[in-house]
Amino acid sequence: MPKRVVTVFSFSDGHDSSAALIRDGRVLAALQEERPKNVKHYDGTPITSMKEVFRITNVHPSEVDVIAITNLVRVHAPSPKKSYNSSLKLPHESKTNAMIWSALHMFSYVPFVSSHTFANFYVKILHSLREMRQIKHVLAELDLLDKEIVFVEHHLAHAASAYRSSPSSYEDPTLVFTADGAGDGLSSTVSIGKNGQLCRIASSPSYDSLGNAFYGAITEYLGLKPWNDEYKTMGLAPYGDPKCCINSMQKVIRIKPKAPLEFENKISPFVQSKLQRMLAGQRFGNIAAAAQQHLEDLLVTWVKNAIKQFEIHKVVCSGGIFLNVKANKRIMELSEVESLFVYPASGDAGTAIGAGLQAYFEYCRRDGLKREKVPLTDLYYGPSFSDEQIELVLKETGWIKKAQYYKSVDSVVGDLVSEGKIIARFKGRLEYGPRSLGNRSILADARDLRMVGRINSAVKHREFWVPFAPTIIEDCMDEYLLNPKSSPYMIVAFDTTAKRDEIIAAIHPSDKTCRPQTLSEDVNPDYKAVLNAFQMKTGVGGLLNTSFNLHGYPIVCSPKQALWTFENSQLDGLALGNYYLTK
Repeated sequence: MPKRVVTVFSFSDGHDSSAALIRDGRVLAALQEERPKNVKHYDGTPITSMKEVFRITNVHPSEVDVIAITNLVRVHAPSPKKSYNSSLKLPHESKTNAMIWSALHMFSYVPFVSSHTFANFYVKILHSLREMRQIKHVLAELDLLDKEIVFVEHHLAHAASAYRSSPSSYEDPTLVFTADGAGDGLSSTVSIGKNGQLCRIASSPSYDSLGNAFYGAITEYLGLKPWNDEYKTMGLAPYGDPKCCINSMQKVIRIKPKAPLEFENKISPFVQSKLQRMLAGQRFGNIAAAAQQHLEDLLVTWVKNAIKQFEIHKVVCSGGIFLNVKANKRIMELSEVESLFVYPASGDAGTAIGAGLQAYFEYCRRDGLKREKVPLTDLYYGPSFSDEQIELVLKETGWIKKAQYYKSVDSVVGDLVSEGKIIARFKGRLEYGPRSLGNRSILADARDLRMVGRINSAVKHREFWVPFAPTIIEDCMDEYLLNPKSSPYMIVAFDTTAKRDEIIAAIHPSDKTCRPQTLSEDVNPDYKAVLNAFQMKTGVGGLLNTSFNLHGYPIVCSPKQALWTFENSQLDGLALGNYYLTK
């Protein structure tokens, strides 16, 4: 096959909107709109990110071969305790389109029409009504209106993000699972990946959603926010006893007896009223524990059913459900699973990359071009800021008077953390996905359990039961993790060894599991220098790493956001590039 450079510009414009630039199967840049906008889970056209990926890469828009847009129908997060109505009208959307969209969306949760047939009809109608004026305006600004545009279905984008980023070769048959709240009429899919092709073999419609009809519904029942706080439900679960209400959970959703790769919602659209009757008087910890156990049991059975049917043992996963690291742990530990890869940005933000990778593959196949598969190595896809740019911001804000410059601040940060300081680190390219991986992180000494209370009081202001996570030097992971495997992205949980007390503040206090980032020198040498310095002082190969943001805000993106967060918290210090600031 001939070799030619192929560049794809891709984006998603609904819930957790984002944009990406991909060349020959490699992600050059990607950015979630929530970060520059400073609005968590931003919903709408990612105008800033669409422009920023070109600035980050110095790629000229004229070099783009194809534009990939995620979703045939725009995906929007549910509004708790509100029905779907015309208040969901989007900017630049006509009143008529909004009313049709709202009516069809509401019908997608009615059981007698929520079938695969209705899902196809629903998507076809709403795709024809898809609002494009704002998108076309941005494309016109970028001089991209003459480029080929393709739409990539929601769950195909999820599947592609995992399959086309996994370490496996295209020659290896692979089972590909997706599961989330809903998108384009579906809530889960099972596909087989072989020779680069994705062949879907099963799916569940929106009505039968593990997210909306079950785990998100339980999250809302507990007084938390669905499509946002599911991680809090997961963190709460180890404090409860699942036996107290597991029978109730099993009545909510199950795997279809006659279709072992599909889910079945058993309690109709009126989930909250049914949950109130079923779970009245139950302790909230027990409810979370039972929901978590039932979710894990369903996913494990689902995966095992597919492996048994097709005798394929390599598994990859994506979709918001797979941000549940405890469920991923159960799947990873299955004897039937030879290898597991979970795409780290499994939420809807990751669909921009998945759509771009799928469009690249299909473009090359159509034009007879050689297709490259580039396994994921890191997620540092966002903008970076030089020390010169940071110095200008420090001068503008007056912080330059309190800033000390170091040729390399990283060893200084490691030493300060070993002395009990809580330090925010802002350096290098911004991480993509929901986890901070060292470049926009708050770091603390994980030996000291008091750090949990200090960080919650100083910065995070979040529920007491939500655990923190560690970054562990990869060469040390067998000291702290049972059955350790490289885990660079905080997407899988592990049981811990008796040496866990060395990183106790980053361990779940109830079940003693942790969700680690294992770090090697070649992935992020600057961040590794922090851990090396900490280890030299303490003999411990890990520290507490949590995202650099205040509660309710996204991870910081720019130096100004970093300074604002520093000013509005009780952090001990901020390493901004190679500048170090204290108050």
